[in-house]
Amino acid sequence: MTVESPDLLAGARTLVARAGARVTPWRVKVLAALMNAHRPLSHLDVLTTLGPEADRVTVYRVLEWLTEVGLAHKLAGDDRVWRFSVTPVPHSHAHFHCHRCGRFFCLEEVSTDLPLSLPPGFAAEALEITVKGICADCR
Repeated sequence: MTVESPDLLAGARTLVARAGARVTPWRVKVLAALMNAHRPLSHLDVLTTLGPEADRVTVYRVLEWLTEVGLAHKLAGDDRVWRFSVTPVPHSHAHFHCHRCGRFFCLEEVSTDLPLSLPPGFAAEALEITVKGICADCR
């Protein structure tokens, strides 16, 4: 399925509308790019996916907006580059970061539902697990 697939665009359009926001072409296209990816994407990855008509500032703002409304989440790599992926409901999986190629992968089968004991007065909102190593392509 490509980013321009009618089914993918319709699904992205529905998610943006459910967020209670104005449905704009760029919100739909950026979300569709994330939905179509099999790994978290950097800002540059999204720009490359969307092609030369994509404006870097607009894409950055949309990625931040998607994160704010909970449709996407972002991961910080060791290279200090944010990578974005669609937020599954609930978001409860780990990620893998290849230190050779720099790519991130979602590990859907690795749950972040761990027993967590916090000091009194603390309240957990999220738990992020990133496994670091070498991906299958780089091995």
